Amino acid sequence: MIHIRRAQKDDREQAMGLLNQFPSEELPNDQQAAAETFTRLSDDRERYSIFVAEEDGKLLGMITMSYPHAVRCCGVYTCIEEFIVAAEGRGKGIGGKLLSAAIEEAEKKKCYELQVNNPSAAGYPVYLRYGIKDVGKHLKMILASEM
Repeated sequence: MIHIRRAQKDDREQAMGLLNQFPSEELPNDQQAAAETFTRLSDDRERYSIFVAEEDGKLLGMITMSYPHAVRCCGVYTCIEEFIVAAEGRGKGIGGKLLSAAIEEAEKKKCYELQVNNPSAAGYPVYLRYGIKDVGKHLKMILASEM
């Protein structure tokens, strides 16, 4: 049975395994720094949320969120940063359960809106099924010379 829960420090190793399945060319070169970031973010529930999908002690999915502030939002909004379902977890409804947990958390925090920047091809249809609209372009500039 799939259980959705908040990530804990003990999830770090499995979470890094999930991150390595993330469909992106922008994975961090420094896995240790990424692992340390996971620990820091899982501790700071005011500014970040990490939910994991677990089955029989194995993490099969993860969704991470940040809570930036903007004047146009009259305060806080949420941004989904990573949304990952392991290959062996696909087709079990894990993505929908993680996304539902994220939306519920954003509503509890009274976020003005939920944003997703540059969704993966696998995640895109899930976002649409849950009412998240495609509203345009995503622009970025990488500022860190190394990760």
